[in-house]
Amino acid sequence: MKDTQQLIAEAEMTPCVGVCKMDPQSGWCFGCGRTEHEIDQWQAFDDATKTSLEERLPERVKSLIDRRRSERGARRPSRRPSS
Repeated sequence: MKDTQQLIAEAEMTPCVGVCKMDPQSGWCFGCGRTEHEIDQWQAFDDATKTSLEERLPERVKSLIDRRRSERGARRPSRRPSS
């Protein structure tokens, strides 16, 4: 059984960056890239599951950012003066 200090240390070791806003399209958090289920179950996941998920999170966040930039760019008029 794990001692209290080990449990506290593990609880602090999550991918959370404190941005905690979910994308309605993908279900991923804009900050860490996890789904609500993955966030809720993080402490219950074994190390292999956490590692596997952590490897995919940067790409999830990147795809969210890229999509948002693309959507915003399509809606914004150009700020550059026409030549």
